[in-house]
Parts: sequence; C-alpha cells; structure tokens
Amino acid sequence: MVNVDISNIWCSVTLPMLLESEQQISAAHAALMDGEAAAFLPWLDGDNSAVLEQVEEAAKAIRAQAGVLVVVGSDSAVAGVRAVVELLRGRDHNLRPGTQIVFAGSDLSTRSWQHLAELLEKRDFCVHLLGRDGADVQSAVTTRALRWMLERRYGTEKSRERVYVSTDPVIGPLREIAAAEGYQTFDLLPTVGDHASVLDPGALLAAAVAGIDLRKLLDGALTARLAMEIRSFENPAWLYAAGRTILASRGKVTEYLTTLEPDAGALGRWWKQLFGSRACANGEGLLPALAEIPGDLHTMHGMFSDGTQPLVQTVLRFDPPDQKVAVEMDWQNQDGYNYLEGFTLDYVQEQAMAAVVAVGADSGVPIFQVDCGRIEPGDVGQLLYFFELTSCLCAGMVGRDVYASEGPSRWSEQMARLLGRPEE
Repeated sequence: MVNVDISNIWCSVTLPMLLESEQQISAAHAALMDGEAAAFLPWLDGDNSAVLEQVEEAAKAIRAQAGVLVVVGSDSAVAGVRAVVELLRGRDHNLRPGTQIVFAGSDLSTRSWQHLAELLEKRDFCVHLLGRDGADVQSAVTTRALRWMLERRYGTEKSRERVYVSTDPVIGPLREIAAAEGYQTFDLLPTVGDHASVLDPGALLAAAVAGIDLRKLLDGALTARLAMEIRSFENPAWLYAAGRTILASRGKVTEYLTTLEPDAGALGRWWKQLFGSRACANGEGLLPALAEIPGDLHTMHGMFSDGTQPLVQTVLRFDPPDQKVAVEMDWQNQDGYNYLEGFTLDYVQEQAMAAVVAVGADSGVPIFQVDCGRIEPGDVGQLLYFFELTSCLCAGMVGRDVYASEGPSRWSEQMARLLGRPEE
C-alpha cells in the first residue's frame, strides 16, 4: 500500500495546522464521493470483465497484425497510459521484441511527423485514437494524416480493422468518426469535470498490447480505493492533500516531484498534468514540476541549498528488484570509488535518496516521502489511484467543484481564431 511520510514538512507545517484542516479535507472527500452526482471512478466497484475481455482481444489482434501501435491523443489524454507502459515495461520497451508503441498527436512538429511517417513507411501498424472529445488541433491533424496513410496502405475496408477508438460513450468528434467508419470503440467515462481516468479500462489498450496485466492493475486500484475511503489522517491521501494545501497557503509556490527511477519519468509528467489541471488554478495550489535524481541534482542544489526558495519536494521511492547488482571493483581505483566495493546498486541508490532528503531537511525545504511499493501492476494501480484521489482532494480543499465542466481552454480558442475557424 502507498505510504506517505510527512516527518520532514514540520519545518513549515505545525500539527495544529494539520488538525485544523480536518474539516476542510473531510468536506472535500465527501463532495467527491458522497454527493448525488458523485461518480469518481465508478467502474472500479463493478464487474469490468466484459470490457477487459474486449480490450484484451483487441490487444491480441493488434499484436498479430501490427509491428507498431500508434496511440493518438493530446498530452493530457495519453500521458497516463504512457506512464503505465514505461513504468512497467521500461523506457526502452520499444527495443524489445513485440509490437512497438509510439505516442503521437500531442504536438504540431513537422519533424516529429516526418520521423513517425518514416517509421511507419515499411511497418504494418494500427492506430488507437484516445480522448474524451478528440477536439484538439494537434490530435485532429495527426488523426487525419494517419487515416489517410492507412487507407493508402490497406484500402478503405481493411484500414477500418486497424483503428480503435476510446472516447466519450455518446458525443464528440471521435464518437462521430468511429460511428461513421465502423471502428471498434471503447467508452471513456468522465470522472471529474471533463477528465477521463487513466484507470478507465478503455484507456488501457496500449498497456494491454505491451503485455501488462490490466486485471492486476485495476485490482490494485480497487484495493487503494477501499483502503483510502477512510476519513481520517490515517489515510495517506489525506496527509498528502492536506499537507500540500497548507504549504500552498503559507507561501510555497512550486512542488518538485523527484525520483531515482528513470522509468518513472513519464509517471512524473502525468503527475504534473494531473495536479496542474485539477489542483493548480486561479492562483491557488502548488505549481508541479519534475526532477530526476541524480541527473538533476546539480540544478536542484542551487535552488534548495539555502532554503530561501518557496519550494516543496515530493520524493517517490520504489522497492528495489529482487535480483541485486553489485558495484564492480577496479584494481587501479583510478576514480577513487573502490570504497563502494561490496555495496549493491540499490543500496547506493538508497543513500542518494537519503542524501537528498537530508540536505533538503537541513535547508528547511518541506519534503513528502511517498513509498510506492514494487514496480508491479497491482502496486502501480494503487499509486495511480492515490494520485488521482489526492489531486481531487486538493482541488476540493480550495473550493473547486471537481465535477464542473471546464470547457475549452483559452489557448485552444485563441489558436482556432488565429487559424481562421469559421464562427458558429
């Protein structure tokens, strides 16, 4: 189970402050779960076997007919799925045997499209269109190009067998496209506002193609759902959400998520989007940022060393694998590191983490430590649920209605005007 250590936030938060926030976070939790219109990940409580079988069958078909699966969607739509795939299969998953999984539709770069087209030129491929509405310009442009490429390669009828759509069950451009073309579809149910969850079975087709056990992933999320229903500070979600909210109210501005696990980089980018969109708006909430250890230590040193920057740090810790790797000994000791002989890599990594925590604590930087467990589907499912829940609790604590529709972003509206979109 996910655990949160708040022993290093007391430099900025007092116990009375935490206890005084109990009514606030309790109300946020009740609004999320108990209201008449509450629908936070409702499918976790039901029988998902039929949908999971459909997703697994589609994944099996894709692996049989394609060397590449292109997942198309805005960054907010695909970030969570990418996080699951890279955390459980590694950043280098496409270097291993099997169907490659690439993500597209989150940028408007000509070079990116040319690189993708070159990859697909001599490879059989399928496409997964993913998003609640599919209305982003970048996703629409990429979708048009890939559909044309499919039809040119396989013909109109055969190409329809290579496109899968996960979107709103009733409305939206992707729903209309799927209905018109006869594509296989999976429903994405809204959870809060206009957001769909990465834990929605329909969003996890790429994870199934990568060979990830979706049932274990969702069982882990359900385990976390039941455990984190407790309405007290024994709940790790309460500790994290209340601590973040108090620190923001006391002048902290930016929260750095740090991890020593390179395969968790995509998870960090999903975390950034999740908390940025739900819990950081209208001048409230901590601005989420990402740092990887040890790569970003030099940069972080200048920001954290004197404790004057209005920063917060959240450190993710994953259990090491069972198989240990020892540090090699060098007879000449030219680099001076023979004192590491006899240590394992995971021990050295733990000391690097301890050093980060110790320096931050000495500098007066509030630090959350999140124990994420093992990098296995069940534990990852628990972690995903934990972050989705805490992001909503943070939003509710500052009075945001997480179920309210957000509508189109100002950025997308302005870009559409500049591109000459006809007035409706």
